[in-house]
Amino acid sequence: MIRISRRNLLVSSAALAAGAGLGLGRAAAQSDVTATLKLQTFGGDAELAGINSAIGRFNKAYPNVTVEVSIDPISTGWGDYVTKVLGQFTSGSAADVYGTAIETFQAFSARGLFLPLNDFVAANSGFSDFAPSLFEQGSYKGNINYIPIGWNNIMINYNRDLFDKAGVAYPARGWTWEQFRETAKALTVKNGSGNVSQFGYEVPNQNFFIQPWFFSNGTGVLNADWTASNMLDPKVAETLQFLYDLIHVDGVSPIPGAETLDNQFMAGQVAMISRGQWIVQNAKKNNVNMDIAIPPMKEREATVIGFGAYAIAKSAPNADLAKALVLELTSEETQREQGERGGGVPGRKSAASSEAFLAFPPSAFLYYETLPFTTAVPSPANFQEVEKIFIRHYTAMMSGQESIADGTKTADAELNESFARLKQQLGG
Repeated sequence: MIRISRRNLLVSSAALAAGAGLGLGRAAAQSDVTATLKLQTFGGDAELAGINSAIGRFNKAYPNVTVEVSIDPISTGWGDYVTKVLGQFTSGSAADVYGTAIETFQAFSARGLFLPLNDFVAANSGFSDFAPSLFEQGSYKGNINYIPIGWNNIMINYNRDLFDKAGVAYPARGWTWEQFRETAKALTVKNGSGNVSQFGYEVPNQNFFIQPWFFSNGTGVLNADWTASNMLDPKVAETLQFLYDLIHVDGVSPIPGAETLDNQFMAGQVAMISRGQWIVQNAKKNNVNMDIAIPPMKEREATVIGFGAYAIAKSAPNADLAKALVLELTSEETQREQGERGGGVPGRKSAASSEAFLAFPPSAFLYYETLPFTTAVPSPANFQEVEKIFIRHYTAMMSGQESIADGTKTADAELNESFARLKQQLGG
């Protein structure tokens, strides 16, 4: 049974298992239990391929269990995914297992949607292959609700051919904002009419992609514990001004619009973009001679981290089966396949150390080297509101429709109003 729609792919695991030819997985013997599990998750081709393989292994142990997979590409942001999942629970159509990301953790956990998995983690020594910080960031009020999978930290992805053509040295560790600025200028090309035919950089249009600029300046949009706005910090305005100047003073980037410039980067029309490891799969497909660099620093070396994880709904009627499926979905085999295909940096260090994973881009080792100085993407329980408020004012400021002084002040007020509403909703 395969049913495909624009945003969802529904796959019968029984059909997948027939041709999988894979090992038994973590179960010791075949079970005759009959059931259906619903998996709601996210991603693209790399993630789906790894999920299908994991379900194939799961079905070697549970041949009579059908897993229905609905996969969301997150094309409109995590805030919309939160709204979608909350709607599923409200309507009584919740899945059994959810694949989600850190941006949603507090939004879901604060509402008590998922099972605590502390005992499950303690009983499976194989989880020690994950960085402990991932489980810490996947906890809420002492309960582990999320089992980590792949993660992404935003890096500067750059086209080495364009650097070579311009005679510009590849980025070095510890480069500064001003060095970045000069590099972006050198990589911007105009035609005889003065129109830009190649941009040096894409000033990002998405919340996750923007965060390293704030962190590297020792600031953030929210305060440290994600309970209030930090938009009035002068360093926030300084960061926004730097990005604005890249667009309007230096002319190295277009104004951020509704669409990202991934296609333009793949076509050699943009030299540098801020993205995570997920871009690798498209770079390979398009034969882009790409490498990565740590984002430039103002005050310190820094970048943002976001990661995916699996959770089990409290409403799941077959929690033990769901846990068995999660073991396969988070296994080294699954993580290795997804990482090598370009589905994110594997959460398991063993999978991220494979020769295939480290083969491309040439500096792939930097993904893990940045882990000690990453900061989690701000993800409060009202994330869907916070993201929309920030991006609305950010895009207005970057386009010049709103001054940075006015934009930061208005965004600060709206964000704090949102946090006040959240406090009331959660009985704080």
